[in-house]
Amino acid sequence: MRLLRSARQRLTYANVTATLALFIALGGTSYAAITLPKNSVGSKQIRKGAVRASELRSSAVSSRSIRNRAVRTSDLALSTRSSLRGAQGPPGPAGPPAPSLRAVINSAGVRVAGNADRSSHAGGSNEYRIDFARDLGGCVFTATLAAVQNGATLEQPPAGRVTLAVSGREVVVKTYDAAGAASPVGFHVLGAC
Repeated sequence: MRLLRSARQRLTYANVTATLALFIALGGTSYAAITLPKNSVGSKQIRKGAVRASELRSSAVSSRSIRNRAVRTSDLALSTRSSLRGAQGPPGPAGPPAPSLRAVINSAGVRVAGNADRSSHAGGSNEYRIDFARDLGGCVFTATLAAVQNGATLEQPPAGRVTLAVSGREVVVKTYDAAGAASPVGFHVLGAC
């Protein structure tokens, strides 16, 4: 009697409603699992665009039936995702060599940085000679007007042009202003052999 009285005191509207909702939810799922006949899901039950219509009419549905990009990686099981990573393959072939010859030359013709053996410049001219102490046959060079340190100041290059030629062990660079007149300007040289 005491047990029945205790149960009635705890029997509230919220407890009854929650229990009833749980019973209906579980019962509906169980009912669907038991009563759905085999092969009863058709095109009306499938999300629009997920499967090709021609495959729905066929009895053999395969991975070709699933439209491209309809399945996301997050839809796959963790074990499937990890198997997609695969093993790392062997390293690929070596790429082309990096620029191995370089020089930073200021407007006075002084080598500020790089691995050139020496540089020379006739004051006031626009011609610079950079010696790399090796034969430069087969090497490809490029020169760029650039900001270069000249003593305590950083020289900013004006608009202009730069040309270069390779001769034996030397790279000969000529610098010009925007109008095409000879102008001593600092520059960078890069060479790949």
